[in-house]
Amino acid sequence: MKDVMVTGATSFIGLYLVKELLSSGCKVTAVVRKNSNNLSKLPTHDNLSIVLADLWDRDYIKNMVNNKTFDVFYHLAWGGIRAPERDNIVLQDSNYQNTISAVQLAIALGCKTFIGTGSQAEYGRCNGGISEEYPTRPVTEYGKAKLRACQDVMKLAMLADIHFIWTRIFSLYGDNDYSGTLIMSSLKKMLFDEPILLTECVQNWDFLHVKDAASALRMLGDKKCASGIYNLASGLSRPLQEFVLQMRIITNSSSDLNFGALPYGREGIISFEPVVDKLKTTIPWQPLIQWDDGIQEIFKNMKQREKI
Repeated sequence: MKDVMVTGATSFIGLYLVKELLSSGCKVTAVVRKNSNNLSKLPTHDNLSIVLADLWDRDYIKNMVNNKTFDVFYHLAWGGIRAPERDNIVLQDSNYQNTISAVQLAIALGCKTFIGTGSQAEYGRCNGGISEEYPTRPVTEYGKAKLRACQDVMKLAMLADIHFIWTRIFSLYGDNDYSGTLIMSSLKKMLFDEPILLTECVQNWDFLHVKDAASALRMLGDKKCASGIYNLASGLSRPLQEFVLQMRIITNSSSDLNFGALPYGREGIISFEPVVDKLKTTIPWQPLIQWDDGIQEIFKNMKQREKI
């Protein structure tokens, strides 16, 4: 039975990862901010312990876990992932500092493996397939801070002889996601057959169900795979417009889809075609949840919450 520590455990992906780890028999210690609004969403489980603390308070956290050692440290905590906070330099630098504190805590706890969660934003504007060797040219402060964290944590982990994994996560979706995402906001409007204002949606995109992402993260912690960077995506990219049109078919909605009604943001048209061969051959891992099934699950639960 592995002893695992997770930061950002009350985030969208964090909640799914904690459940995945518990179901696989791990003992999980979740480090959660004292003012977290999602604390009640964590499951009640004999193998789950919760430590309310800030990451910089390493001595307090060590005392709370009785200085025991851990097998795997998952660092998911990161604030300001959406606009306009993505370009808040102070906030993103604070995220970077917290990530450095996280790896220092992992070292202090004698962890064998550190797994950090990066972002597609580290690549910036791209053209064609994106492997882990693709040049990194982030355009947002969020992407720049993630990239700097990746590079510096890798150095610290190597010096401490800790196995280091950095997953660059592309777009996730699933039930209980943030209501303002394209998928969640569009499905809500489709539920009531309301018109939807969209960009042209001509860029290629890749969506991965959050349950499949949690499974991949758990498997990376299970196996002694090579240290380094791993793209985490479905690997099945296509024009964003196709995803939206398919959602309307799945929901049987009569919503008008007004493509081109909205301008693209400051970053412009950013297209993603992630290559995930490295991940799939290393673990090995394959996404299990099909797009239609994932959307149907979200829509069904959305209807239940709206009592329709």
